[in-house]
Amino acid sequence: MPRSSVAFTREPIDIAALAEAVSTVLTPEELAATPIEVRPLDDGAAAQVVMLDRVVLTVLRPRLVPAPAELARVYGAVDVASGARWAGDCFTTWEPEGVIGVRLIEAAAAARGGAAVHLG
Repeated sequence: MPRSSVAFTREPIDIAALAEAVSTVLTPEELAATPIEVRPLDDGAAAQVVMLDRVVLTVLRPRLVPAPAELARVYGAVDVASGARWAGDCFTTWEPEGVIGVRLIEAAAAARGGAAVHLG
């Protein structure tokens, strides 16, 4: 079972945001030494970050943040970033490389004017 997070952002998280996050989170030395791929899946239904042939992050296509009642029903009591219009479900593994995925989604969310909420 994957670790689940939601990114609530002003701008949607896309392939470009994930690529920027990779450049932000990893050092130049790590970037030079590590094969990394940021790829779309199923005609853009999701995006993945793959490092060393392991998926470290999967982000589903962003959608508009639901109304408050629906937001509470689906996610419970979560803090949504002020001005957030977009929500993107994100999944990482519980294995050590999942920590990199968490750092990537946090960086991508911050760059898009929001924050990630980790659900478990």
